[in-house]
This record gives sequence, C-alpha cells and structure tokens, in this order.
Amino acid sequence: MKICTTVCILIWIVNSSVRAENFDYGITFKGTASGGSLVITATHNRNQQYISIQTTQGESAESVASRLADTINAIHSAGAIVNSYSHILWRGGYKAKAFGDTLQLPGWPGAYTLAGTESGLGIPKPPTSLSRSYNENGQIILYWENPPESAYDFILVQCFRRDFGECYRVRLPGDATYFVIDHKLITKNIKDLNVLVMGFKDNIPSNAAAIYSKDNFQSEFFGIPFTDGVAPNWVRWSVDKNLEAEAFEQGEKFPSMKINNVALSLSTKPFYQAIKGSKAGNIHGIYRKFLGLTPGHKYRIIADLTTLDMNSADSNDWSASLCATYNSKSGGGLTARQMAGVSALPNGKKGIQAGEITSFGKGKSHTQGKFKIVGSDANSCITLPDDVNSITVWVRFNCKDPNGKVGFSGVKLEDITGNENIKTLEQIQQQEDGREAELMRMERNYRQRNNLPELQIK
Repeated sequence: MKICTTVCILIWIVNSSVRAENFDYGITFKGTASGGSLVITATHNRNQQYISIQTTQGESAESVASRLADTINAIHSAGAIVNSYSHILWRGGYKAKAFGDTLQLPGWPGAYTLAGTESGLGIPKPPTSLSRSYNENGQIILYWENPPESAYDFILVQCFRRDFGECYRVRLPGDATYFVIDHKLITKNIKDLNVLVMGFKDNIPSNAAAIYSKDNFQSEFFGIPFTDGVAPNWVRWSVDKNLEAEAFEQGEKFPSMKINNVALSLSTKPFYQAIKGSKAGNIHGIYRKFLGLTPGHKYRIIADLTTLDMNSADSNDWSASLCATYNSKSGGGLTARQMAGVSALPNGKKGIQAGEITSFGKGKSHTQGKFKIVGSDANSCITLPDDVNSITVWVRFNCKDPNGKVGFSGVKLEDITGNENIKTLEQIQQQEDGREAELMRMERNYRQRNNLPELQIK
C-alpha cells in the first residue's frame, strides 16, 4: 500500500459549480477509439450531469473531440426542459471547443471524468473500492485500490459537502492508495462528506470512485455513469475468465427524469448495476472491498437489490446472492472460486451459502420487479478479527438464460460496534420508500409546471 500523507497540490474552492468565467481545461485524446459509449461527466454534484456519444472502432481522436464538442453545445443550446438537468454540464454561455484532438472545456482537472464502454483514446481505468476510516485524532483516512494496468501520472482526491458549496481538492502521486484528510482544512463537519478519487494519465481523467461518509456509515449515494458496464468502486469477477463483458451493463431507474436529482439514498440513485445470465451457466458477479476498517469492530451491510422479471425464469435453475466476509490477514482479496462458493473463505466456511447475506432464486422469494432493501441480520453481521481490517462484499449470479437479469443499486456499510439500537430492514425500507416518493413528487411538480408528460419508471 502506498501511504501518502503529504500534499502535492491543495486547492480549496468555494462554490464549485462550473461557470462560464472559469479558466479553460483541455482533454487531449490519444490514438483511436475502440468503439462504444463515451461519457463525459461534471463532478460538482452527487448525481453527476453527463453527456455521451457513440464512437466507432478506429475513429480518430480528432473526430471524437470534434463530435463531443458539437454534442455538448447542441444539448446546452436546447436547454434543461428539453434535455433534463442531468445533461447540463455547466451554467452560462461557454461553448465547448475542439482543437485537433483536444476538447476544451471550462474548469480544471477534476471538474470532469470520462466513463462509458469506450476503452481506447488513452482513457485510464478508474480506481476502485474507495473506503474511509477515522483515526484517533478524528481525521478521515481514505483508502482505495488502483487497477493493475494503471500507470497514473497523478491522482486527484476531491471532497465536497452535501450542499456542494465547498470543495477540497488534493493532487497526489500516481501510485498513492491512501490519504489522510487534515480536519483543520475542512471548515464544516468532517463526518458528513462526499469523496471522489480519480486517476489521470497524460492529463486524461478516469472515471471516479466515490463514497459518502457520515458518522458511523459509508455508502454509495452517488449517480455516476459506469465504466465498461460496471458501477464505480466495483470490479467484475467470473469463474470463467472469458465471460463476455456484455453480461454487465448500466441500468437506468429514471431514464427520463428532468429535475436535478441529488441522490440521498440507495433507492434514489439514477443508475443500477445490471448483471445478465450466461448461456454456459457461468457463475459471475461484481465485488468491492471496504478497506482500512477497525479490527474487532462489528459491521453491517445494507444493499438495494431487484430480481427484475426473473420470476418468469422459474423453469430454469438460477440464483442471485449478496455476500460478504472479512479478508485474510494480508489484506488480499478473494478469488473468483471463493466468491463462487467452490473454495473456502478466509473464515474457513465453504459452499454456496458461505458468506451469504441474502439470496433469491428458483423456489425462493422474488422482489416482483421492485428494488428491495436487503442486509445483514444478527447472524450475518461481520465482526473483524483482531488482525484483519478489510471486508469484501460481492454479488453472485448464476443463470443459464442469457436473457435473465438482476439489478443492484449499491451498498452501505455501517459500523454498529456497541450500538444496540440499529434500524430494522423494514424501517430502512420505509425510509427509502419515503425518499423515493419525495423525489417523484418533485418530478411530478416540475412536469406539471412545464406541461410535460408523466415520468415512466423502469
């Protein structure tokens, strides 16, 4: 682990929304496109505004920069009511420009990230498993993992308050995987903070890993477009290393929403992880780690899952599970065989039920197409051994029907050590339902004011 406690560049910005008067920032693409969706996002909101284009295999960097600038300007010119606030990257009359292979935008490194299924053009893979802890001085410690193929020139850590009025940015060495936030540099409650971590190569940004930290829990209350079909922080896994990438995709819960939705819960996130079946019956899924946890403490996992329309697949043998376990003393992660239930976990347990928090499948309950709050009960909370400081959470799907699909909206990790008054899953579900209902009420009011049709939810 690369420990970084020194700051290369520190920037404190008040009112971080990108406006026309900000200085220019250029993204210079490299080589050619692989072909796929190329998404540019603005990072100044928990639900990131974004604009995307479809690239073609072998398309030049010059063509991509030009088309992306044209698309941004066309969408901005049409306005928010036509396109939704989700697709407005900045305020003011600034026009995106293309100079050869360089896309010029208002802002600074860190104001934008790149996502989508496009894997060429020099775009680096994102960091994963962003986590936080507190030290004895009340400072926040951030941990993350860089992808094996990464060779970042630098890493940017960006923190902002819930009201997005202040932003704290730190530029770190490209191999950093750890950073301590000095609480003296945060003017408000450091225990209520949004954090993004992104890598840069040749000044091209990756997508961001993200975490919302509040008191004794950390969660993925963000709406960030995916990279290569996989949600921020997460990594896909498969027993068969040749499993097609198409088995993983970004799902949209509110595809036509017009208001600028700030995700305040798992249920109000705009995107969810969709995992498809494999014709060969391959066991696969996604995983993430929570790093830097406190040995001896007890942790609870809460997640938002849906079986979509898998109730129609009851003639086939399928299963979908949410699982978690503590890692080995070395801090290393799990293998695909361990997550599949073939090999024993670090706690010695083995089999399909090892590490299982909840499961759905043939002959079991379904969510009836709705998202459902699931999580640890008294028997599945995880107490870390005295010499272990990390947990792996994974979703496992086993389905031979390639049309079969389940969804996962993210996870929340809660330190419940010494806390006997934790909410039940039913109480959390009621809270989530209330927040989604409030979001729908705001959307309905906006649509009524602007004579727009009602929102259709998938």
